[in-house]
Amino acid sequence: MAFGDYRGADDDDRRRRRALARREASRSRRIPLIRWLRPLPRLRRRAPDPRWITGLVVGLAAILTLGWIGRTVAPYWPNFALNTAADLIGAVFTIYVITPIIERAGQGGVREHAELDYSQFLAHAGRATSVVRILDTYSNLLAEPYAQRFEAMVRAAVARGVSIRVLLINPTTMAAEQRDLELGRADELGPMLERNLETVARLHRAFEQQGGPRGLGMAADFQVRLYSSGPDITMYRWDDRALVSFYPVGKLSGRAEQLEVTVDSALGSFVNNRFQAVWHAAAPHQALTPITVADDNIERTYLVRFVDLDDGRRFVASRRVERFMRRAVGEVAAANRGQDYQLEAADRHEVGAVLDAAFRRIYGEIPDTAYLLLRTSDPSVGGVG
Repeated sequence: MAFGDYRGADDDDRRRRRALARREASRSRRIPLIRWLRPLPRLRRRAPDPRWITGLVVGLAAILTLGWIGRTVAPYWPNFALNTAADLIGAVFTIYVITPIIERAGQGGVREHAELDYSQFLAHAGRATSVVRILDTYSNLLAEPYAQRFEAMVRAAVARGVSIRVLLINPTTMAAEQRDLELGRADELGPMLERNLETVARLHRAFEQQGGPRGLGMAADFQVRLYSSGPDITMYRWDDRALVSFYPVGKLSGRAEQLEVTVDSALGSFVNNRFQAVWHAAAPHQALTPITVADDNIERTYLVRFVDLDDGRRFVASRRVERFMRRAVGEVAAANRGQDYQLEAADRHEVGAVLDAAFRRIYGEIPDTAYLLLRTSDPSVGGVG
């Protein structure tokens, strides 16, 4: 009786295991069907490449021409069908077997360049169909001999609907001064940034005459922002490819090695995410003016924020200029746009509220430093600017 009880228990256990196995098999058969029924991911729409369209037209013309030439071959249609079948087999094998292997190999690879070729990047950006992104302290693209080609590329790309965003370092920050020291002053950061911003100003004026970038009737934009903290990387991106570099000490990043990567790769995704983070934290580009200050020992030029009042007086706000005045040896002289001035602290009781409102309206914030008045002793100069 006991033996019969154990055998009955074993039979029940076998039945449970068989039932469980059937359920697992049924689930395994349903899973592929569920995956098959899932909606396919939306493909990103991209404008057709003119080169592909040209190749398609030329290929169709060649097929029709060759078919016409071979019309006298007998029997015509059986030969045509046999040759077409062989070509289709080769095409299917290439598309579904060879091409994915090449694409995966290309995505995982990283191409190295000895330095940044600005002309080649302009050529790539000139063919971009979706985005162009630039992240640098300042860029030689926005200075001669590339400035005119850059402006032409921007105007043409924006007209095609390309989104162009540029991140440059804010020249009024400590990060800019630190980078200037890292370069060993072999290249003056301030003057190059000033040339960059002059190029940006020309582009904005050209767009304003046409109603702005969006006034062209396209869903594209051209924006420039200034960041305040060094990101330690540079990026020159066109569509899904980018040139990436890291700031070397003692020389410009454009003269250092560049890594060409895809945005979908690990490094490309990291740098692109870094660009987005810096972009959201950066401030929109506003007008800056160059101030040259000098004492008995040294002379320095800084790009600073400024406000002009209705009476013609110009007030500037700059932590670096204020620090220069504290450390100066002897009297400090200043120059702005070819005119000599003296710097003196503004009377906050007189103009403090007006300047606070003006700086908040133009720059989005009140500066955390004193306002300095550019005062001239020349009676023929009623104001500045």
